[in-house]
Amino acid sequence: MAFLIRQLDTQSIGAKLRSLRKRQGISLQMVSEQTHIHKKYLEAFEKDAYHELPDPLYARHFLKQFVEVLHGDPKYFLARYDEECGSCPADVTQLKIPRQRIGRKSLLQVRSIMGKLGIAALALLLLVYIGMQIHTLLSPPNLIVDDPHDDIQTTTASLPVSGQTDAEVSIKVNSEPILTDPTGRFTTHVTLTRGLNIITIEAQKKYGQPNIVRRTVFLEDLGGMR
Repeated sequence: MAFLIRQLDTQSIGAKLRSLRKRQGISLQMVSEQTHIHKKYLEAFEKDAYHELPDPLYARHFLKQFVEVLHGDPKYFLARYDEECGSCPADVTQLKIPRQRIGRKSLLQVRSIMGKLGIAALALLLLVYIGMQIHTLLSPPNLIVDDPHDDIQTTTASLPVSGQTDAEVSIKVNSEPILTDPTGRFTTHVTLTRGLNIITIEAQKKYGQPNIVRRTVFLEDLGGMR
C-alpha cells in the first residue's frame, strides 16, 4: 500500500490539480469565477508553469483558493508547491580550451588583466547587491485583501476586513493601526455608515513606500417602507 501512495506522489502539482478538477466536472472558468483568480494563473498551475505565476506570496494564496474550490487538501498542495518551486537544477556550463604555450610575460599580463577584471566584477556585484537591498527596503510590501470584495452592497453595519501582507509590515485600516500575526496575517472589523463607504487598507515597511488598497462598500438603508 505504501508503494502505491509513493507512485501517486510522483505526479506534479499540475497533474494532480487537473485530475482533481476533471473528476468533479469543474471547468477552469468556473474556478476563476468563484475565486476571482485570473484564468491564466489557474492554467499555469495545471501546466506547472511556475514562471508564469506572480510573486510567490500571491501564488501560494491563489493555489490555496484553487485547492479549496476543488475540496482538496491545501496543506498538502502548498507543501508540494514549496518543494517543486525550490528544486531548480543549476545550469552549469564547462568551457574547455586547448593547451597552449604561453610565455612568462604573456602569462603575467593575463593574470594582471584577470585580477583587475575580478576586482571590477566584485565591485559591480557589490553595487548590484546594495541597489537590490535599497530597492527591497524602499519598495511597497505585498498586500492581499481577502475581505471585503470591492464594490459590494451589504445590510450589515459591522464588516470584517482581512488579508495577508509580508512579515514585519505595519497595517492600517482607515488610518487605524491593526495587529498582524508573525506571518503577516491580519483581521479586524469596521463599522459602516449608511450609504457609500470607502475602506482604505494600507501596508507599509518602516522606511518604504506604502501599498494601499481601497474597497467600496454600500450599506443599504433598511428603514421601514411606507
